Amino acid sequence: MYRTGSSLSEFEDNNRVLAKKAKIVMLARADLLAECLTQAISTRFQGNEVVSLSEADSLLDGNLDDVALIMLYRLPASTFPSVIRTIHEFHPRASIGLVVENADEVDSSIAGFVDEGLIHGVLPLNLHLDVCLTAIDLLMKGGEHFPAALLRRLAPRSETGSATPAQREACAEAMPPAQRSDVGRGLLTSREVQILDLICMGTQNKIIADRLGLSENTVKVHVRNIYKKMNVRNRTEAASRYFRHDGDAGPPRWRN
Repeated sequence: MYRTGSSLSEFEDNNRVLAKKAKIVMLARADLLAECLTQAISTRFQGNEVVSLSEADSLLDGNLDDVALIMLYRLPASTFPSVIRTIHEFHPRASIGLVVENADEVDSSIAGFVDEGLIHGVLPLNLHLDVCLTAIDLLMKGGEHFPAALLRRLAPRSETGSATPAQREACAEAMPPAQRSDVGRGLLTSREVQILDLICMGTQNKIIADRLGLSENTVKVHVRNIYKKMNVRNRTEAASRYFRHDGDAGPPRWRN
C-alpha cells in the first residue's frame, strides 16, 4: 500500500507562504533617477517585492506588510519627523535608508536624525551603482552604511551635544513612543538612549564608539549606567525591556 500525500490545496497554500516576499519601499518624489534606482533595485533583489510610493500616507496602507527596507529620496526636511515617526510606528522592523545628493550637504535637521540613530543608512548619489546596491543589501540584513564625510560632520556635534533645541525636538518627536517617553522622564540621558538604540540593533561597543565619536571605555561606562537604570544584567535583557509594552499601560518605567 502507498501513503497518500498532502492535498493539492495544502500544496498550493504552502507555496503561497513560501512565495511571500519581503518588501523594499521607495518613498520618493518621482523623477528619472528615482525610477532608474527603483529599476536597478528590482533587478538586483528579485527575491523581494519593490514598491514605489510618492506619498507618505501610503505607508499606512494595511496591505503594506513585511517591509524590510524603506528608502527615502527628495522628501522635504520639514516632513521628516512625521515620516520617521510613521515608519517606526507602522513598520518597526524596517530599516531606513536616505538617498541624498551629497553627503557633505545633508540638511542639518536631517543629520540630526542620523545622529540619533533613527536612520540606518545614507546613500549619496555619487556612489557607484554596485556600491549603492551593496549598501542596500547591507541595510536589508540589518547593517548600517554612512559616508565618512557625514560621520566626520556628526562626530564633533555628538561629542559636544551642540544640536539646536529645534533639532533635538524634531528628533525626539520621531523617536518610538517608549524611547521618547523615557527621554522625557530623564531616566536615561539622550546619550544613553542613543547607545541603547544601537545596542538593540546588535552593534558592538567598538562600533558604537566609532559611530558616536567616543572612546570605547566611555561607551562601556554608559552601558553599565544603562543596565543599572533599567535594572537588567545584559544586552538581551535591555533590548527585551526596551521594546516590551504592557498592553495600554504605556512604556516600561525604568528604575534609577
